[in-house]
Amino acid sequence: MSNIFGIFNSGISGLMASQAGIDVTGHNIANVNTNGYSRQVVSLTTQTPNISGAQVYGRGVQVTSISRVYDEILAESIRNNQSQLSYYSSVQTTLSKVTVYFNELEEGSGLGESLRDYFAAWEDLAKTSTDQAAEAMAHRVALVEVTNTLTQKIQSSYNQLEKFREEADYNLGTYVTEINQLTESLAKINGEIAKVEALGNTANDYRDQRDQILSRLSELANVTVNEKSNGQVTVYLGGSALVDDKVNYKLFAENSENEDGYYNITWGTAYDTKGQTDLTQYITGGAMGAELAARDEILTGYMSQLDELAVTLINETNRIHSLGQGTSRFTQITSNNGVPNTSFVFAETAGAFPTAEITKGTLRVTVYDSEDNVAGTYDIDIDPSKDNLNSIIQKISAADGDMTGGKLQANVSLDNTIKISTEAGYTFAFTEDTSNFLVAAGLNSFFSGTGAGDIQLSTQIQENNLYIATGKSDADGDNTVARDIAGLKYEKVFENQGITIDGFYSYFVTGIAAEKQQVDTFVTTVKYSLSELELKMEEIQGVSMDEELTNLMRFQRSYEASARFITTVDSMIDKLINGTGLVGR
Repeated sequence: MSNIFGIFNSGISGLMASQAGIDVTGHNIANVNTNGYSRQVVSLTTQTPNISGAQVYGRGVQVTSISRVYDEILAESIRNNQSQLSYYSSVQTTLSKVTVYFNELEEGSGLGESLRDYFAAWEDLAKTSTDQAAEAMAHRVALVEVTNTLTQKIQSSYNQLEKFREEADYNLGTYVTEINQLTESLAKINGEIAKVEALGNTANDYRDQRDQILSRLSELANVTVNEKSNGQVTVYLGGSALVDDKVNYKLFAENSENEDGYYNITWGTAYDTKGQTDLTQYITGGAMGAELAARDEILTGYMSQLDELAVTLINETNRIHSLGQGTSRFTQITSNNGVPNTSFVFAETAGAFPTAEITKGTLRVTVYDSEDNVAGTYDIDIDPSKDNLNSIIQKISAADGDMTGGKLQANVSLDNTIKISTEAGYTFAFTEDTSNFLVAAGLNSFFSGTGAGDIQLSTQIQENNLYIATGKSDADGDNTVARDIAGLKYEKVFENQGITIDGFYSYFVTGIAAEKQQVDTFVTTVKYSLSELELKMEEIQGVSMDEELTNLMRFQRSYEASARFITTVDSMIDKLINGTGLVGR
């Protein structure tokens, strides 16, 4: 039969269950504005009933668990989207900065405008006399000015791209430090979760804290997360564990052995001072993946294209200019470029000039006497598979039949450059070159430099603009060189693409804009997708004040009812103990 003390325990269990419900509800209300908090719920079940004969009497309620409302699969989708958004947002930031330096919409700011001014200055020079008249001198000065502006813009743009690479590299070091801090915290929380859940409980608040760390890790890199049966998680990056149970492993940003010295991201134990495994190639997502892509692919790609533009401009201009003459011929000239080793043939890397290849052909040098009469024409045969800088110097010096002097001499100058000179009373000019030696060496060149990083007007012309070659001879009205260089604007010098210098730059700028637009689209798309997922998660895990206030009232009523029930049972017990056996006294 029913037991009065069992009835009393039923009331107490109801009181305790309602108290637990109010406790959890209060915790939810307190954390309504806590980022990453998952609302918690109390799970109740009936206690084991009392069986008395043929009757089964219930014995109240018990709290089986206090669990958080959460969707692990949805959370994983959110982390993946967070990683994508972080990646594309970082790339978007980089591209936004790049577009500032290649802005063709604002007048006077674009490199394309400077290219147009450069060719226009050559056109103006080609239309004037070849002497030192005031108009011709003014056009020479103008050409020098627009060329300096052009080379400064090319260098500035190229150097700024390199600075963006340096920023990306710096950010990588910062992210490595942050990841190490996060994984250390994550390992500690793993331990706390294991400790709590080993007793059969659920470490709700610790799990929320852990999920916040995992979200941030996903924003930083393409990590993968696996939860074990003991409640602890293992976090991997590129196949190497960053966290395994209560142990964390470190990342290192180590300077590479490459010329630029940028960071490689390596992995090691928590006690290492240096990484054991290079993970750089495996980091493809999150902010770190974006910075690596920007540093090693996007920005280097732009720098390579800008360098190709500069090298082509240098070589094509110098190819024409090197065979021209200004109003002054040379008594001596030193090449802008040198070779690593004068003893190696031109066909080998150690013997090659930096900007252009030499082909088998002939270099012709014409020497003039003091009255501008041709005193000698000398052909220098060049074979890159057999000749080196030393042999060319010997051939030039011996061309007039006098190896130790004579009208024409050559010798090695500073940085393994070549210096060519004549004896007193003579001048010389280069009148033919089928070997590309002049362009490769940088002799009688308009531009100096090896690419976008150091392109500039040659020092010789900077110091004396009369060395600007306008024609192939000193004949009056010979402006063939100036016309030919101005005509480069219309020549499809980029043979592989079949486009002009202007066209190549337009293609380059359009490519940046298109890539920026594509990334903008990705950012918008992923933001929308992430927003939808987060909204669904908020519906699941978020705290609703209306719902919690309803629960509060429900548990309050239940608590009051259980208290009233206990009071009633207490009266029954009091009557039983104090009132029994007093009848008839």
